Amino acid sequence: MPRRVTSSDRILEGSAALARERGLASLSIRGVAGACGISTGTIYAYFPSRDELVAATAERLFEGAFRESFCHPSPSEGYLAYCERLYRSLDERLSQGGSDWLGQLHSLDQGAREAGRRRMERLLAHMLAGLEDVLENDPDVRRERLVGALRPDELCRLTLDGMFDAVRRGDPDCDTLFALLAHLIYDRKDTP
Repeated sequence: MPRRVTSSDRILEGSAALARERGLASLSIRGVAGACGISTGTIYAYFPSRDELVAATAERLFEGAFRESFCHPSPSEGYLAYCERLYRSLDERLSQGGSDWLGQLHSLDQGAREAGRRRMERLLAHMLAGLEDVLENDPDVRRERLVGALRPDELCRLTLDGMFDAVRRGDPDCDTLFALLAHLIYDRKDTP
């Protein structure tokens, strides 16, 4: 009988499908192996621990949900409009199927959280670079205000952290953050 060929990519596809269905915390080496039709030893050959498997699965879920959105701002899209669109995407995709991915990540044990943090750093750096690029190219931004603690990289980090925090809290529209951004970087008195 020919040997079944597998890859880390195939394992992650199966693991992500299980996570979407049951949640990240429910992932187990045995469960993923069963879903993929492979032995637990095969999974351990690619992922040395459950923590690494959960972290890689979380990275796959987030990357699949957001990488394209963060890579393709509209040429005429300003920073605030870009952030509003991304927030809607974050909110929609992170709550897809009733799954609280952010809450699940925070509730994992320390080892899984640390493994997840290391893997997510690359994706978050990509997201921050996208935000900074849009901010830099927005002709309506009051650049003289982006200094010190409000320099572009810090403002983008605050924006991204605020959006993730709002999703975690279940805030449907992130109005407070967007109103502050509108007032600060565009000098608008009205709320978005």
